[in-house]
Amino acid sequence: MLSYIGVTGFGSRHQVKSVLRALPFGTNRKLMVGVLASHKTINGEKHRLPCRCPSELQMRSIFVDDPRVLNLVHFNTREPHLLYEQLMDVRGFAMTLCHGFQLNMVWPSPEAIKKVKAKWKECVIVLQAGADAFDVIGNDPKVLADKIEREYKGLIDHVLLDASRGLEKPLDAEVLRGYLRAITAKNLPIGLGVAGGLSPSTLGLVEPLIKEFPRVSIDAEGRLRDKGDHLNLPLTHDFVHKSLLLFREIEEDIPVV
Repeated sequence: MLSYIGVTGFGSRHQVKSVLRALPFGTNRKLMVGVLASHKTINGEKHRLPCRCPSELQMRSIFVDDPRVLNLVHFNTREPHLLYEQLMDVRGFAMTLCHGFQLNMVWPSPEAIKKVKAKWKECVIVLQAGADAFDVIGNDPKVLADKIEREYKGLIDHVLLDASRGLEKPLDAEVLRGYLRAITAKNLPIGLGVAGGLSPSTLGLVEPLIKEFPRVSIDAEGRLRDKGDHLNLPLTHDFVHKSLLLFREIEEDIPVV
């Protein structure tokens, strides 16, 4: 499966082009360009974090056409019964350069995802399994893996494990390891990803997981912002660069069988 280094919270095309300078052509990982959206922003309401959550008009001009990127809208809604209709609206706002969605919701409707896939076959779907989703399944890795296999097999392309609750809580490798192992044991055609308080200075938190799951994707957001909540471009460059070095070092250490 495609693996990526994710940065979430882009607010302009300039930011995307700037961060891409840290990603050489030919690398085996893409830059996941994450743009945040919600039922509020697509209805014209201003978000409390405007630097991270662009308006519908701004969203149209953020994504770039570049083979090194995976362009995803990270979407959440408090109107889950309207998920399909809202995702189709978002697709129209994000234009043709959008590759799909990350669903930042607690176990979104498989039927809605199925309808999206039927309408847009190439759509990439990342299911975020966060702390609230863990609570629903009793924080049991096997139950989570069973639920993904039973309800989302064939519908999602990646699952992103993130227990940070959007509060920049540091990633706990030992907790996430159990979930990654349980999903891997299912042998599903689904990419794995992790997130939680990642930045250039905290990549050591995820290193133990990368050693066991070298194709795992990672995603960062909160700790890449400046005091005004703008994307800190030098810090983000450093994050992408150091992530590439870490993945490369670990991949080179994996013995060839």
